[in-house]
Amino acid sequence: MTLNRLFVNCTKLYFIVIVIPVSLLSCDFTSTQEKSESPEVVNIGRLICGGHLPLAVVEKKFQEQLKTFKLHTVQNHDWNHVIADMKSGKLAGTFILSPLAMNLIHEGFPGKIVLMANRNGNGFVLSKKIQSIDDLKTKKSIIAVPHTFSQHHVLLHTILQQHAIPQENVKTLSMPPRDMINSLRNGEIDGFVVGEPEGNRSISQDIGWMAAISPQIWKGHMDHVFLASDSFIKKQPEKLQELITQLVKAGEFIENNPHDAAVMGEDYTGAQANAFDQVLTTPPDWITYTNMIANENDIQLMAEKLVEMKLWAKIPDDINNNYFDMRFVKIAEQTVRPK
Repeated sequence: MTLNRLFVNCTKLYFIVIVIPVSLLSCDFTSTQEKSESPEVVNIGRLICGGHLPLAVVEKKFQEQLKTFKLHTVQNHDWNHVIADMKSGKLAGTFILSPLAMNLIHEGFPGKIVLMANRNGNGFVLSKKIQSIDDLKTKKSIIAVPHTFSQHHVLLHTILQQHAIPQENVKTLSMPPRDMINSLRNGEIDGFVVGEPEGNRSISQDIGWMAAISPQIWKGHMDHVFLASDSFIKKQPEKLQELITQLVKAGEFIENNPHDAAVMGEDYTGAQANAFDQVLTTPPDWITYTNMIANENDIQLMAEKLVEMKLWAKIPDDINNNYFDMRFVKIAEQTVRPK
C-alpha cells in the first residue's frame, strides 16, 4: 500500500469513528433542546355552559398565539367533579359559578377569583301549567337550580322577593342543567333557573315558557367567574396573565362576532349555533362578555345575597382582597382595549 493511499484510508476511518458520532450527538442534543422548549400544558376546567364560551374561543381560535403555555381544557359534568379536580391540583384554574367560587374560598380553598367570565346569561323557565310568576304566591312548586351556591339560586331568591312570593311556597332542587328540560317535560319540576342556552332550548322545544331572563331580575349581575389556584397565581403569573389577556380578547371577539362564536362554541354550550346565537343577540344584554373586572359593588351585592339567603352567617372581612385578585384582568383590559 502506498503512503498516499494509507493516508486516505486513515482519514476515512477518522471521519467514521470521530466525526459521525459527534454529528449524531449534535442531532440528539438539538432534539432534546427542542423537546425542553415545548410549552407546558396548563389544565383549565369547564362545564357545558354558555358562560364558558370565551374559553372555547381561546382554545379554537387563539391557541396558536399562546407563547408561554399550551391550553388544555378539562370538561366535567357536574360541579362536584370540578371542585375535586381543583382541590387535587389537577386544574390550575376553572370556570365556575360565582357564588360557588366564593364559597370554596370561604371554606379555605387556596385560590382567588381573577376574572368574571360573563355577566347575565340566565333564564327562568316555568311550566305551561303556571300562567304567571305571581301564580307561585298560591301554588306550591319545585324549581330546579344547578347548585345551592349558584347565581341561579340567588336569582330565584331575588325574583321571589320582587313578586312577594313566600319562600316556603317554592322548594329549590339542585339538578344538573342537562337534566332540567326532561324533568320539566315529565312534570317532575315546575320550572328552573339555568344558564343559557338550556332555557332557550326548552322554549324552542315547546317545553315551558320564559318567565324572565336574568337582566330583568338583576341587570349586570356577576355570573360565571374564573377561579385560579394560589399556586398558579404565585408560581406562574406570566402564564396566568397571558391566559387572562386572551380570555378578555375572546370576550371582545364574541361581542363583535356572535354567530361565529356560537358556531365555535357548539360543543361548549351543548346547543346548535342558532339557539345560542339568539341568546348572544336578542336582546343584546341577555349575556355579555366585556367589562370583566369585578368591582366592589359586584362583590358586595353577591356577598349580601348569600347572607340574606342564610348561606353565609356574615360577609367576610376584606372580601375584595381575600377572595378576588383583579390585577391580571386590569392589565388585560388595558392591553386589549387601551384608552
